[in-house]
Amino acid sequence: MNGITLLEYVGVFAFAISGASIAMREDFDLLGIYILGMVTAMGGGIIRDIVTQQGIPIFFTSYGAILVIFIATTLAIFLRGKWDDHMLFVTVDAIGLAAFVVSSGIKAIDNHYNLVLFIFVTSITGVGGGLLRDIFARRKPMIFQSDIYCIAGIIGALVLKGAYPFLGKSLSVYLSLIVIVTIRMFCYLKNINLPKVKHFSSKTESQVNF
Repeated sequence: MNGITLLEYVGVFAFAISGASIAMREDFDLLGIYILGMVTAMGGGIIRDIVTQQGIPIFFTSYGAILVIFIATTLAIFLRGKWDDHMLFVTVDAIGLAAFVVSSGIKAIDNHYNLVLFIFVTSITGVGGGLLRDIFARRKPMIFQSDIYCIAGIIGALVLKGAYPFLGKSLSVYLSLIVIVTIRMFCYLKNINLPKVKHFSSKTESQVNF
């Protein structure tokens, strides 16, 4: 097993737990918990493989990934009381984000993708599963709220691309992982968010104007 495959398994494990914890929080049945764990773990990679025309998405041919999802989801069920701790949830989710962004970033670099495609591939792999998770659970997608989430992944991906020619694969991977997790956790702990634009109704606007 090479390092990139290991990273993908880490991402699969973390996101399966993330999906399963949301499913339990939303009172899904047992089948729904496993399905949402699988969707969260595999969704971003499937979208990536379809967009880049890689043929059958790799997760459909990887028994290892399916086994990891099953183990992670089962673990999440047995430890279900632990996932009420939002700090733990955010930490696991940050690890999954970092692992998927970096693993897809290395593949994108090896395939000589241009900058636009590189950013898209790394971003969709990192946040696609979580986006589908929230849609399936009928929640407002986390990436469209004020949390510094997708931005952390993009910054980490750009660090990977910029450092790769100078530091080589291994050091660039470690650096990018640290950057993504650090930004995500620091912004969460310090409550640093992207600004929101408030919507004013015509009635409110008239009150403000007068």
